[in-house]
Amino acid sequence: MHAEVGHRIRELRQKKGMLQEELARKAGLSPSALSNFEQGRRRTSLDWLKKISASLGVSVSDLIPESRTRKPLAETKEEEKLLSHWRKIGNPELQDQLLEVIELSATSING
Repeated sequence: MHAEVGHRIRELRQKKGMLQEELARKAGLSPSALSNFEQGRRRTSLDWLKKISASLGVSVSDLIPESRTRKPLAETKEEEKLLSHWRKIGNPELQDQLLEVIELSATSING
């Protein structure tokens, strides 16, 4: 989903006639971080989405693609606990690192 969010950020930025550098400056990001968001190479936190949306003059919901088949975020108590702790981390770089560990673990278990 982060790739779709990034695509939406780029689309709205271009509609506003803004360069990446301009949006990055307004949102308090480095141009490389914004580029990574737009290309889906890095997940955006809610805090960054708020700053980016404010800089674009749109709502956060304008940056999030719609889904007609949304599933509950957590289906079990264990998943709810994991999600709760995940949100408390609040550091996108650390979250990316943890996600890589989880993905590698799942890959090694499932072959």
